[in-house]
Amino acid sequence: MDFLQRFSFPGLPIRGQWIRLDKTLSAMSNYEAYPQGVKILLGEMFAAVTMVADNLKFSGAVSLQSQGDGALARSLAECRDQQYLRGIAHLTEDEARLQPAGTLADWLGNGQLALSLLPDKSTRMNPYQGLVEIDPAGLATSLERYFEYSEQLQTRLHFASIDGTTTGLLLQRLPDAPDATEATVAAAQDDWLTLTTLAASVTHHELASLAPQQMLLRLFNEYPCELYNPRKLSFRCTCSTEKSDQTLLVLGRDDLLALASEQPEIHVDCEFCGHRYAYDQQAIDNLLKRNSSALH
Repeated sequence: MDFLQRFSFPGLPIRGQWIRLDKTLSAMSNYEAYPQGVKILLGEMFAAVTMVADNLKFSGAVSLQSQGDGALARSLAECRDQQYLRGIAHLTEDEARLQPAGTLADWLGNGQLALSLLPDKSTRMNPYQGLVEIDPAGLATSLERYFEYSEQLQTRLHFASIDGTTTGLLLQRLPDAPDATEATVAAAQDDWLTLTTLAASVTHHELASLAPQQMLLRLFNEYPCELYNPRKLSFRCTCSTEKSDQTLLVLGRDDLLALASEQPEIHVDCEFCGHRYAYDQQAIDNLLKRNSSALH
């Protein structure tokens, strides 16, 4: 089961999250065979957007997307309603699949990374997008710098990917209470430095294999730590017949009829889940009748 768990240190302005993804990444691999390095990168991107989404109180999606002129032309990882994941990566040419595993910067070349918040219309919130400066050290360091400089939140991120499973660990320093004394702030900062040093001691194998309770005990046994109920995660695509219909209607009535006369069936394939929507001549005629007013 894929899930995320929050944890906290009572009395300290420090929070944490632990996440493990397995089935979600397997489901994504059913539709596209990515190189190992891209699988690892997408796993880290999924873990990151899910942890961001878990800390937000709004209905909608959080996405992390990249674009570049390297072997990885673009990628997208999205978490919707704090639990449903979908994503995709587009490589350049077939030879890009032979690239060795590398960092985000290696795959993107001259590129950019963006974190987007996409609230549902019912929330009456405006979408937001922040550019994440790409650090040569990788995605974790890039996001740490983004949170520190753009959100004023000291953050430490650790990822581990083994055998198609990605595990993530996040620690974040929260703002001090308005009435906190200088001594209290200094003590909390000392605790932050200690906790992040302890977290950095986790090995790749430990992070990838230990259950959250075991890992927290292994790392923070001298600090009281409260682990909250897990949030289940799963792969889910947002494609639908209605969206497929709209894709065809963009062609316009004349071009759509011309295309239907040339082919026994028109196909619209979802690039996220591989589902194929098929339209024969009768289906095209029905689609045009239902939407005749929109095409005039």
